[in-house]
Parts: sequence; structure tokens; C-alpha cells
Amino acid sequence: MKFLLFFALFSLPLMAQEDKTQKGGIKDIGRISNESPLCIIDGKKLSRWSLKNKRLQPDEIAEILLFFREEAKNIFGSSAKYGALYIITKETLSKAEALIDIPAERKLNRRERHYREIGEFYQTYRLIVVSGKVTDKEGNPLANIKVRNNDRGTRTFTDSIGNYTIEARRWNAIQPENIEDCYLVVKEAKEQSYNFVQHPPVESSSDPRASTLAVFGSPCDKLFVLDGVPMKNKKSFLTKIGNKKIEKIIELDAQQASIYGSLAAYGVIIVNTKK
Repeated sequence: MKFLLFFALFSLPLMAQEDKTQKGGIKDIGRISNESPLCIIDGKKLSRWSLKNKRLQPDEIAEILLFFREEAKNIFGSSAKYGALYIITKETLSKAEALIDIPAERKLNRRERHYREIGEFYQTYRLIVVSGKVTDKEGNPLANIKVRNNDRGTRTFTDSIGNYTIEARRWNAIQPENIEDCYLVVKEAKEQSYNFVQHPPVESSSDPRASTLAVFGSPCDKLFVLDGVPMKNKKSFLTKIGNKKIEKIIELDAQQASIYGSLAAYGVIIVNTKK
């Protein structure tokens, strides 16, 4: 009973219909859907029937990862179209963490592979805190600037001295409103920092930035190269990389990535996985 109540409380934000205003006002929870999000406990998807019979106490839980509709659907498929809750118990997380650094050459049994996959999933999708400052080109702080996580659909605003804090997952794109810069979360560190600088807006077609924005879109549209192969877009990259272990990441700005041509207008993220 305790778990069902706990599950219901966490389900409400996932089932809510977000009311997006053009002026970037406060988000409204709005209507609540009758549908429940997908629930996954220790890597196993649970049906509504099995969920009712699941005897899991809150103090047994180590981590809860919440995935909103679009993000959940991209990761888990159509069964998660109303969002997803990924719950890891303390016992499972302990076993998973013990297997994360096991040498690749060691052969794991079926149960160990299951725990290792849970650990790798947690490392990839746990929430990361990104913070920093938004200023103008003279270094003056900018207050009340909307900073958005483009992938999760969440947002925050800078305070009176230009500081912001927002949650993200690995590979998410963080971008303030009306600023031609984007921070892509490529590292695993739980806390990361990035400062944004607002330059004068593009006001005429003679501005070199105008042609770049018109042809190549957003500064968040970086080129991903996975094991030497350029990806069509970030979605293709995420599909291909899955839970592969990453050996090395190289970030190149537009000048350094000139060998990739126009596809690298906003830089390149080179990711090499372990063979």
C-alpha cells in the first residue's frame, strides 16, 4: 500500500499536460491524464497488475529516475508515451556499482550482466546539476533570463546576479533564451559549470552570424561522430551508442572541425567507444 501511494505521487508530474506560454511564464500543470507512466524496477518493466502486487517499501529504494513523455518515449519506446519511472533498489545498486569497473575481458554470467546494465543505465541517465552565470559581453550579470534544457523540456531563470542552476542528463543541451551559445552535457560529472555571454543580436543580413543561423540552425546542432562515423543528428547518435562504454570524447569548435565542412558549423563531438 505504501508503494502504491508513493508511485501515485510520483506519477502526477509525468502525466501532467504542460501549458507552455509564449512569454515564458510559470508552467501550469494543467489537466491530469488517466494513463499511468511506465514503471521499471531494477531493470524489469512492470504491468499495472504486477505493480499492484509489488511489495516495495520506500526505504528500500536507492534511486528514482523520472522521464517525461518525449524523453521517455525516445528511450523506452511507445510503452512509455505517458512518461516513465525507473526505480533502483539499494540492494541492486550496490551490486551494480560493484560490477561497473570489472575488466572487460572478464566473462560475466547472466545475472551479473543484468546488474552491470542497470549500473551503466544509471550512470548515463542520472541527473546532473549544471550551473553558471549569464552576462553581457562587458561581464555585467543578466537577471531573469530563461535557461532551457532543450531535451527535457524544463527551464529555469537567472537570479538577480545572473546565476542559474538546472538539471540535465548526459547529452542534454542547455541554452539560454536569445543567446547564440549552447552547452552540451558530454561529461558524467554530477556537477558541471558553464557560463554564457550574450552578444548583440543579429540585426542585418550583413552580420556573418546571420548566414550561419539561417543555414545551419541552432548552436545546439553539433555534429556527432561515433567511432569515426558522422551521425545524421543527435537522435541517431543516441540510438547507435545505446549502452556502449565510452573510451574517449573529443570536443572541437567550428574552426578546429573544418575538415568536416559545413556539417560542423557549430562544432563536433567525437565519441570513441571501447572495442
